[in-house]
Amino acid sequence: MNEIIFLILILILAIGLPIFFKISKSMKLMEGYSNYTLAGAIGNLPNAESDVLVQDTFPITHINGISNDTSNKIWWHYPIFKVGSYSQITNNIRYPNNPDEGTCMPASMCGALYKEIHNKSNYVKPLPPIDPNSGTRVGYFSTLVNLLPFRTNIPNILY
Repeated sequence: MNEIIFLILILILAIGLPIFFKISKSMKLMEGYSNYTLAGAIGNLPNAESDVLVQDTFPITHINGISNDTSNKIWWHYPIFKVGSYSQITNNIRYPNNPDEGTCMPASMCGALYKEIHNKSNYVKPLPPIDPNSGTRVGYFSTLVNLLPFRTNIPNILY
């Protein structure tokens, strides 16, 4: 008797599981991410083939190909400044002249898409020291005493 029940159970599983998985595929039970299958990664044609990513900020070169640059030519575009500078210079370039900053992979992509532009200066001028009697400070800037929800006689509260 137990053998018959066991055989019927195996038969039900052998027939039922493929049917269940076929139904679940037809219902398209997928992961909760919208781009799980990368179905929308193609882009909107024809714009995906003619437009580049930041062409509204940097002018494009209209070269239909790659450049002749190699790693030996592009390394000097990468910003490297000395560490601990009192002149507030860091490797973080705020206004790049070109998005190709010497880190293109492959190197032949540097100079292939965007032209150089002349931006503002990347040098930061430190703010001058504040007057200690300037009022209540919020960070660097001072606020009017009348805007505070409380009154105090101390001109420069640091809380």
